[in-house]
Amino acid sequence: MFRLIYEGCSPVKALLLLGSLRSSTNPAQKFIGSSTTNATMSLVPEGNSTLSITQAAINVFLASQQDNGLISGLGYWQVANGYTAIALHDLWSGTLSYSGVLDELIGKVEVNNTNCINDMNDDSMWWAICSLEVFDLTAAPSHLTVAEAIWQHVNHFVIPAGKYIINGTDMGGGVIWSSKPNETQVNAVTTGLYAELSARLATQQADETGREKFLASAVNSFSWILRSRFDQDGYVVLDHVDLNTGESYNWTFTYNTGQAIAASVAIYNTLKAKHLDLIQSATTDAYLDLACNMASHAMNRSSWVDSNGTLTEPGAYPGTGPDKKPAWQNDDAVGFKAILLRSLAKLYRVLVRDNAHPEMQTQLVHFIQTQFQTLQLRDTNGKGQYGPWWDGPMDLPTSHSQMAALDVMAAIHAV
Repeated sequence: MFRLIYEGCSPVKALLLLGSLRSSTNPAQKFIGSSTTNATMSLVPEGNSTLSITQAAINVFLASQQDNGLISGLGYWQVANGYTAIALHDLWSGTLSYSGVLDELIGKVEVNNTNCINDMNDDSMWWAICSLEVFDLTAAPSHLTVAEAIWQHVNHFVIPAGKYIINGTDMGGGVIWSSKPNETQVNAVTTGLYAELSARLATQQADETGREKFLASAVNSFSWILRSRFDQDGYVVLDHVDLNTGESYNWTFTYNTGQAIAASVAIYNTLKAKHLDLIQSATTDAYLDLACNMASHAMNRSSWVDSNGTLTEPGAYPGTGPDKKPAWQNDDAVGFKAILLRSLAKLYRVLVRDNAHPEMQTQLVHFIQTQFQTLQLRDTNGKGQYGPWWDGPMDLPTSHSQMAALDVMAAIHAV
């Protein structure tokens, strides 16, 4: 399937060629610590080790859990991201401190949302990724079942090749944002989630036919991102396209690029597990090279990273200047940067495993450590609570800011 020679081609051009051949209501914000804390939970473990610091942040977050399994003050998809960070924290720190809590909370969520599915395809797939991380942590088959059910649901909203041609570009492989009637938005983050989910589920299939089916779906959708939403000059992924008007929305939110990195790494991992010849191996390595290039540009993008080396993304949630937002304002954008950091940590783990790109490994370690150290110096009150601006000043800790900090708490254990 991957017998292509890419002599003289960049990773992006190579993968674009491959893809072209394959495709012939938000709740009010909650102030953390304002509700009654679970009496059985110690918010701040004793000591000042890295693990005690990171677990303290998780305990603060979980103190706002509700009877329905969700977190007070957060929207549905952001709860999934919080639980994903907790699962990765346990995976990367080599502990099982929160596996039982995650099992219980996700079980409660499923009572009201069968297989964690709602009418937003990206929401559902954030829960699918969460389920896969918990499956990797616990090996409980129920979590893999949820991820597969979500894939089956979203697969109906993958655009067939040739159905929409926008400004000369085939929209085939893109994933419609929601299952709502007359939805017209196809966006990068939804498609990136589908690509990662497909690639990771491919490795769980017992037969070669199943593996090839899921892998083909991953490559097909990732190719749409490269064709339609990828800025090759800046190695940044743009936001979405409206199928009705044909208009492209070129917002550069960090989570679009972050999720593309995760998808590229996942496809690389799946291909790496196959028995490949030299030509196929070159194709496989192109996905890892692309992830590294996106990561390098992301860590050096001045509109995302400030002069202290801290990931702030002020364009999404400014903490200073004339457009400054108050810390208490309900805004999902607080957590966009956390998804990028999570993907950088995933990339690092793969690079170490495969002894690849040593200079990139060094950059990733430094970047991740900088985020953790900055939060400890300028964005916490020392009680396990964190504000929305990672480079400070520390303001009001909220559900959104605490959730975003959890990916920092997980990533520091990855390095």
